[in-house]
Amino acid sequence: MSLSCAIETCKCKSREICHCCNTNLCTDHLKVHVDLINSQIHPLAVEINTLDNQLSLLNVDEVIGKCRQKLDKWHHECHPTVDCFYEEKCQELQERCVEKVGEKRKKIHQLKLKTNELIREQEA
Repeated sequence: MSLSCAIETCKCKSREICHCCNTNLCTDHLKVHVDLINSQIHPLAVEINTLDNQLSLLNVDEVIGKCRQKLDKWHHECHPTVDCFYEEKCQELQERCVEKVGEKRKKIHQLKLKTNELIREQEA
């Protein structure tokens, strides 16, 4: 059983298979298809060579060095912000602890008063 050409408007039977894209094509359309592929190969090869040249010219150590400088600058600039936040949190901790201890002392004082009152009532 023969297959039709993959081009929808073509009524011819498929005679060939494009090995690049596994498409069934008639002889005329295969030639057009191959010509199209070939016309795209040269610009692709030029682009690949250009990218290869750019990559070979790339100084990786220099790129890493520049990125490191940016990271170091960021690191240095963030320290004051972190230090300020740290100081704020230390102050909050100090205030909360003093407040909580004060509350506990007040409760203990009230318990002492109540206990002393109960002891006096029993003695009376």
